[in-house]
Amino acid sequence: MNHDELQDLIKRLRLEDPNERQYVREARIILSKLLNDAADELEAQLDLLAKQQKIIRRIYAEQLPDTWFVCGEHGEKDQNNLPRYIEVCPAYGVDWSQLYERTDRTIGGMGS
Repeated sequence: MNHDELQDLIKRLRLEDPNERQYVREARIILSKLLNDAADELEAQLDLLAKQQKIIRRIYAEQLPDTWFVCGEHGEKDQNNLPRYIEVCPAYGVDWSQLYERTDRTIGGMGS
């Protein structure tokens, strides 16, 4: 199963029909709890696999084509210990890299 199929399965596991009879609803509540737990576990596993994939791509960059990685840092570091510049290599074995400069612009919870 690919990522999209797993996400679709998670959504389908969480469905509930409000027009069912009472005993069916009660059974559905029990089943729904089990299915929600299964969906939560599947979602957690999917997140873990995504993180592991990222780690593997970084560790084995030389064996995976078109895997970019940070290959150097330059300049002073800020209060978050981030360097002014990072050097990014587009793939293992190439003889050039790109230099990216920190903008001090925060993206995420504090705005962009």
